[in-house]
Amino acid sequence: MNRSLFYPFILLLLLAFFNSASAQQRIVISGKVTSELSGEPISRASISINNKGIGTGTNDAGQFILLIPQDNFNDTLSISCIGFDSKRIPVAGLKNDQVLNISLSKSTIELMEVTITHYNAVKILQKAIARIPENNINQPHMLRGFYRMYTFKNDAPLQLSEAVFDVFNFGYGDKRADLFRLIKARNEKNIRDFSSLEFGQKPNTIFEQDIVNHLPACGFLNEEGLERHEYEVDGIVNINGQDAFELVFKEKRGETKDTYRGVMYIDTKTYAFISFDYCLSPGGLKTPAKNNFVLKSLIGIGGVGLNMTGDRMRVNYQQVNNKWVLASVEGTDSIAVNGPAPKDNFNAQIKFNYQITTVDTNEDPFESTMGRNESINNYKSSGGERFWKDYNILLSDYNVDDILKQIQTINKTKTS
Repeated sequence: MNRSLFYPFILLLLLAFFNSASAQQRIVISGKVTSELSGEPISRASISINNKGIGTGTNDAGQFILLIPQDNFNDTLSISCIGFDSKRIPVAGLKNDQVLNISLSKSTIELMEVTITHYNAVKILQKAIARIPENNINQPHMLRGFYRMYTFKNDAPLQLSEAVFDVFNFGYGDKRADLFRLIKARNEKNIRDFSSLEFGQKPNTIFEQDIVNHLPACGFLNEEGLERHEYEVDGIVNINGQDAFELVFKEKRGETKDTYRGVMYIDTKTYAFISFDYCLSPGGLKTPAKNNFVLKSLIGIGGVGLNMTGDRMRVNYQQVNNKWVLASVEGTDSIAVNGPAPKDNFNAQIKFNYQITTVDTNEDPFESTMGRNESINNYKSSGGERFWKDYNILLSDYNVDDILKQIQTINKTKTS
């Protein structure tokens, strides 16, 4: 072969080889999860590599996207949601850029009403709290997380923040402080319509969303909270193929300050905490606890009054190597803002998502890159529309890039 043709030919082969090898380092799948019975989308379904700590969740439209590393090509994809039977799909049968349409059937597990009275909710809670060091990861581990906080009024965007970060935890039950390392962040604020307030996450507020690992900060599971609330076993439901006690709780008669209403799910065999879905009680809305995530996320306030009109949080846990660890946090809050000028009086909604995308039990401690009470909003990374391409993220129910551009256009008009 002519040498002038041979070397370019070899170069092309090498490029093709390396491109192929790179493509095989991971595959990207996406899809939609629906109810088999109704065909309706299932929001907040978990899409994960079974028992490996890699995953994401569905948005309100039931849609998801997941990046699967090469090390997990021989594992199993698990699709699950509270109240539905789980489905499992071998990763080996999936292709890059494959779109999946997955339907889940309603779980048929029920608990006879007559037997519910035999369960003591307080004793179940006491067992669950006592077994946290046994049920949850008790060795050092690193959580890679993604968060998004979106504040808006009607159709007008007020602020949008996103970040990818690592949290190093020394083990559930270990008293040493968590470590925080920011990887990427971006934040845009509408300075025309939202000049008096600013919301954003701090490492300290992110840590405390992990209820099981920070019980003293939980208003319905710490010592004071247990005294202010009453609990009842409402039944047994299927969660990810496991039977779980469904415990409902609310404030005791006469208790108002720092009180909540909601439901939690506890594994019937191990007494591990699996999931929480709760909100401030009517009295609690009038006197919200200082550890409410929205109030703790308040970075700046100037001459305005702030009243909470709605609040809801969902916190979910996952199994990794048969030990439980945080999986996701979702918050929805409403606030009434009262300022000195008419334009400063409005109602705003806040949506917050925190998704664990990777759990690694082989990582060594790292040095924190931010103070525990330092705002992530102070950091801004570049990257444009390719900003999140290398991370598993939770799909939003709105076009994030369009909202960021809309806020930037508003700010340019304001300053021009």
